Amino acid sequence: MSFSNNDFMPCEQVLPNIVLYIDHEIFDDQQLNAVELHFGTCTDCRDQMEQESAALLLMKNLLCNALNEELPESLCDRINQQTEDLYIQMKQGAQSSGITEITYTQTTYTEITSDGATQIEITSEIRREFPQE
Repeated sequence: MSFSNNDFMPCEQVLPNIVLYIDHEIFDDQQLNAVELHFGTCTDCRDQMEQESAALLLMKNLLCNALNEELPESLCDRINQQTEDLYIQMKQGAQSSGITEITYTQTTYTEITSDGATQIEITSEIRREFPQE
């Protein structure tokens, strides 16, 4: 494949596209080819791209590790106690209003894969039980 001088992109245009290139977010084939051609001929921009890529990978790994920390047991105990207290209050209030139980559950799961993709899954559930009239 041959490129003309019109296909060559100057450093000033390549540098703002480095993160887009790393994240595979350059969708225009002509622009992608011009950026890749530039990296093939300009060692300064290629080095900058490799440094940015390494820094982003390090940040993703640090973030992934930070998200895997365990909660302190005292915090879990406080949350469980507050949930139990709230349940008792709701149950007492339900007797006067006719509602027997309301449950709300939300689970969030975040994963940053080794290839840099981010997956977030949020599951919510609301369940209400009313007495039969």
